[in-house]
Amino acid sequence: MNFEKAPIYFDIETGPLPRSEAEKFMPKFEAPSNYKDEEKIADFISKKEACWLEKAALSCTTGKVLAIGLCTSEDDVAILEGEESAILASFWNAITYHGAFLQKLVGFNSNEFDIPFLARRSWKLGVKVPETLFRLSRGRVYLNENCIDLLDYWSFGTRDSIKLADLAAYLGAGEKSGSGGSFAKTYLSDRESALSYLRNDVILAYRCAQKLQLFK
Repeated sequence: MNFEKAPIYFDIETGPLPRSEAEKFMPKFEAPSNYKDEEKIADFISKKEACWLEKAALSCTTGKVLAIGLCTSEDDVAILEGEESAILASFWNAITYHGAFLQKLVGFNSNEFDIPFLARRSWKLGVKVPETLFRLSRGRVYLNENCIDLLDYWSFGTRDSIKLADLAAYLGAGEKSGSGGSFAKTYLSDRESALSYLRNDVILAYRCAQKLQLFK
């Protein structure tokens, strides 16, 4: 894959940590005060815990990186997978040159979710995060200006949001091939199907960027 000049499009997929690790951050759930039956109380709490665990993959404290897709064009897609710290190290190395951001790094909701998740998991695992990922302005920390979030372009600084599937459909850029919520389970049972889903999402990000006329 040639990352020398072209913008780099990317997407990450995450999965939950083992319950023994995730539950350290689980809030203490309590049934409503009008619940008196012990069985109903236990059932209520159990359902709340199960619901919370279903979303564990969405937080860096309870989830981990399973795979990262990268591309510079539809015909140039790479998938990083394996041991999490190795995935993270490979990603930072792939998108920087001697630690510097020389190209645009483009994703969907990436400045809100993907990049913070990657950086925080890197801190946890002791993986070097490029210093140039951050910039300081008036005492506040921001992402490097080369980090481009397609959702920001859609929103125009407003609260108007959209899902990648809807954006791609609206722009005629293609269709999602599944759901990110089921990626971790699919990855365990049908790895190739899971990676095909990730590959498609990366390509959708690329196509949407072209439709939004971001880069010439």
